[in-house]
Amino acid sequence: MSNRNFSVHSREYIMVMHEEEIRAKINQLRGWIEQDRRQNGDVQELEVEHCYLSEEMQVRQARKRAHEEYLFNNPRLFEEN
Repeated sequence: MSNRNFSVHSREYIMVMHEEEIRAKINQLRGWIEQDRRQNGDVQELEVEHCYLSEEMQVRQARKRAHEEYLFNNPRLFEEN
């Protein structure tokens, strides 16, 4: 178990977090994981939280790319009559 005092977020909470908050937490967790590994600390909980947050960012990025592709492939949807 990590000696870090950090919040474990539910997947439902992560889904509504702002992207900037997710990015900040990912970076913070990455730093903690690296530090704790160097000190032979247990990083499992940190890694799990990092994975959940990283997965949410990947989902959002894929959704954004799909939306941009849809808009690009359907320009007539936004033409003014």
